[in-house]
Amino acid sequence: MPVGRRAQHRAATLAEIKEAALAQIAARGAPNLSLRSLAAAIGMSPAGLYRYFDGRDALLTALVADAYLDLAIAVEEAIGVAGPSPRKRLVSGILAYRDWAVGHPNRFHLIFGTPIPGYAAPEDGPTVAAVRRMGDAFFGTAAYAWNRGALQVAPAARPPTPEESEIAAEITRHAPGFPEAAVPVMLGAWAHWHGLAALEVAGHLQWAYPDPGLLWEQEAAAIADRFGLHD
Repeated sequence: MPVGRRAQHRAATLAEIKEAALAQIAARGAPNLSLRSLAAAIGMSPAGLYRYFDGRDALLTALVADAYLDLAIAVEEAIGVAGPSPRKRLVSGILAYRDWAVGHPNRFHLIFGTPIPGYAAPEDGPTVAAVRRMGDAFFGTAAYAWNRGALQVAPAARPPTPEESEIAAEITRHAPGFPEAAVPVMLGAWAHWHGLAALEVAGHLQWAYPDPGLLWEQEAAAIADRFGLHD
């Protein structure tokens, strides 16, 4: 169905508002995002801006959801072109996570940095759905490996938490028999590569790795080894 001129104009204005908001966040920090100064920056009245977002929190929610979705799509696309090898799919997803973080440092800090005072994402809102999609990309890779008989996880050293059991139960809908023990290992692996991304984005790897690519390839391979994934 063709998009009407009014819808095209609204979409273009939304994109302009978001771009200007991200620029303001990069310059001043998310806690200092101001709709009044944002409206002035794009030549719009404050009242006009409120026709698109009913407040600062609504704009922040849109920016956070967009960032999570953009990250999820980057990971999904990398996994999708990695071929049938479960190992290559996981490694490709991890390296895509790194590439996105390094390529979008301000958006990375927006979603993973210090919580913004006074802001709370709405329950069951767009940010929750976006976070879930990002998680599904990696848990989907684990489910894919399990279904192909490639995933190997040692028996759990402790009983699963209720949340871990819930995640495992969800995965078993797509991968029957998926082991609960794989869930904390996967979450620990995420903490591993996310921590590396946070260090690199903040510039804390430069003293030892002017180009951290070699370290990333080594650590991504180690994570794949942890799951017994081989080419």
